[in-house]
Amino acid sequence: MKYRLLAFVFAISFWLMPIAARAADDEDKSPIDARLQGYQGGNAALTNASGTALTWLLLFVLAAICIGVLFMNPKRSHLD
Repeated sequence: MKYRLLAFVFAISFWLMPIAARAADDEDKSPIDARLQGYQGGNAALTNASGTALTWLLLFVLAAICIGVLFMNPKRSHLD
C-alpha cells in the first residue's frame, strides 16, 4: 500500500509540473506600470524597507526551543 501511495504522489506531481512551469513563466513577465493605467495614488514607494520582523521571528523560535528544553523530564536518560 505504501508503494501505491508513493507512486500516486509521484504521478500527481508529474501531472502538475507543466501547470507549475506555466505559472512560473507568468512571473517572469514585467509588471504592469500603474502610472500608464491612470493611477493617481501619489507616492507608493517604500521609503524604509529595513524591518525587524525576521529578527523577532528568530527570537520567538529560539525562545520556543529554550522553553521546550526547560520542560524536558530530567529523570529520563538516553539509555531508556
